[in-house]
Order: sequence, then C-alpha cells, then structure tokens
Amino acid sequence: MITRQLPLAVLGLAMVPLLTTHSEPAAAANSPCKHAARQMLHACRFDLRDNLREAHANCINLAEGEARRACLRDARAARIEAAEECADQFDARRQACTALDEWRYDPDPLIDPAITFVHPDEVGAAQANPFVSIVSGHTYVLRTGEDGEETVIVNATDEIREIRGVDCRMVVDAVVVAEEDNEGGGTDYVPVEVTDDWFAQDDQRNVYYCGEISRNFEDGQLVDLDGSFEAGQEFAKAGLLILAAPEPGQIHRQEFALGDAEDIVEYRDLAATPLEENPKFPCAGRCLQTLDFAPLDPESTEFKYYLPGTGFVLAEAMEDGMLTGEREELTCLGPSLDILRDPACEIDDPEELLSELCELSPDAFCEDDDA
Repeated sequence: MITRQLPLAVLGLAMVPLLTTHSEPAAAANSPCKHAARQMLHACRFDLRDNLREAHANCINLAEGEARRACLRDARAARIEAAEECADQFDARRQACTALDEWRYDPDPLIDPAITFVHPDEVGAAQANPFVSIVSGHTYVLRTGEDGEETVIVNATDEIREIRGVDCRMVVDAVVVAEEDNEGGGTDYVPVEVTDDWFAQDDQRNVYYCGEISRNFEDGQLVDLDGSFEAGQEFAKAGLLILAAPEPGQIHRQEFALGDAEDIVEYRDLAATPLEENPKFPCAGRCLQTLDFAPLDPESTEFKYYLPGTGFVLAEAMEDGMLTGEREELTCLGPSLDILRDPACEIDDPEELLSELCELSPDAFCEDDDA
C-alpha cells in the first residue's frame, strides 16, 4: 500500500511552518527519492539558463536602446526569482520524501497486484467512497476565487477509459467566470480551466487518480495543458486520491509526474469544524480535514473539508502557512446535470451555462437532446 502512518506533525514544507520535520536517518539522506529531488533541481536550473538565453536573444532584437536595456533587466530579475523557486521546490521535495518515508515511489498502484479494482459501473451510491463519488451523473457546483467570482461545475460522466489495464471513470470539472453580455444582454460564461480527470476505485472503496487532461484558458482562449499527466506515459504514475477510511497522520501521493503533477495529501482530523463554516453544508464537528500541498508550489497549501456521504464542502487557501481568506465552497449537488437548474446552485442562466459547457466538453455536459 502506498500510504504511511506518521505522527501528525511530521511534514516540513519550505516556507510553510505548519508541520515540523523529524531528524533524518543517515540512509534516508541518500534515498532514491531525495536523489530524484536533486536531479529535478539540476533540471530546473538548466531550464533557467535556456530561458535566460532565449530572453536575451529576443531583447537584443529590440531596436530602441532603453527598451532593450529594460528587457535585459527584466530577464535577469525573472531568472533570480525563478532560481529561488527552484530551491524552494527542491527543499519541499526532500521534506516530502521524509514525510512520506519514501524510498522509491513504485509500483504504480494501477499495476499493484495487491490492489483489486472494481468496474466504475459497479459503484453505486452504497458502494461509493464517502468523500469522492465516481457514480455516473454525480454533479456538484462550487464557488471559488477571491470574491467567489469563479464557478466550478463537476460532473461524473458515463465515459470510461482503460489506463494501465484499469477501468477509470472520467470526471470533468469546468471553471468558468460569469460576465455580462454587452451586445445581446444576459450572461456569458468564460472558461478558466476545463479538466478531464480519470478516477478508479478499489474493492475497499479507495479512489485512485489515473490521470488528467488540464486545459487552461486566458480570456477564453486555450493557452496550455500544464498539469496534465497519464499513468504509464512518460514515467507518470497514478496516485491514491483519497482513502475510504483514513486515519489522522496518514500521508500519501495523489499523483506522480515529476515537474507536472506532484500533489500530496495529509489527513489531519476526522471530526473537524473549520473556523468559518460553509453555511449551506456545515461540518459541525463531522468533517474530514486534509492538508493538501504540492512541491511544485511549496508556498501554497490548502485545508480541505469533506462531509461523509456528501463529499467536498470547503477549502481554505494558505500562503506561507497563513490563511489568505480565499475559499472554495460547495453550493449544491445532485445525481445529474439537472441540478444546475436548481435555484440552490445560484446560477444566473443555467441554460446558457449548459450550452457553453456543452461546447467545451461534449462528453460531459451535452444533454441527450443536445448530443
């Protein structure tokens, strides 16, 4: 199994004083996990050199002298900032190795003979993981952003894909921002990110992360696929998304694709109440609390709260170990896309939203009469 039972305060993160790191055994200092962290530091520094030279080449081609000098100054400043980020990632990866008590991350859980997976269509409401459902049709809506300006729609589709011999359910989440349509009136829904996630469940109701395709947008235009990975491709491996019966102090990888996807979760409390409840779905001392973090972004972490039988209800963002005030809250949930029309979801124009979502991800959001 890929989890480790550790003391609650075992994980130390660069610039995030939430947990303390235990002293390392001599053997652990030279583990393959930490050697890989060193290699990723070298790779990050080589990328910096390439980026700086490319920036210099572009700056040299600016004809105006002051613009050229400003360009070179900006390029050097960007390199210094990026070098600090490389070092922070290195520290976070090494500390994660210690916290995970990890020698090597192997085997990929999808090919681990000790794990028995079930077909997603055999997972009904009674068999679903209490915190993350892969039951086809399961839909929920979240609000996030500094002022709640982003809406997240998550739908477990009926699509199934075989990854490394395991049947994985496609769950699509779309992040959109509502904007006023200045020409025709009404509301436009502009995409920020649309992600196809692939989840599998074992016979113990644990849910695994098989891979994702993450489409990132700026001003409604697709700009990159950063964060995407698939188990079995380019050394990527699946992770354990969430346990069905976690215990405080357990910690494990949720995904593994060095440089692209390195999320890790620690279980904090089984009977948690956040400082400020989600008024629609209060925990009232019944929630699972996790600490979610990634060495790729070591300054940012999240406390997440899951209500058993409901699922995710709240996330609180942190920067440098301090709550930022940015939250993600569950607004509504139901067994199908019809829930988007429920006033509880607080969606101004559900039909327009569904139309936009259908264009972005037909397999997930086109209803039968739109297919």
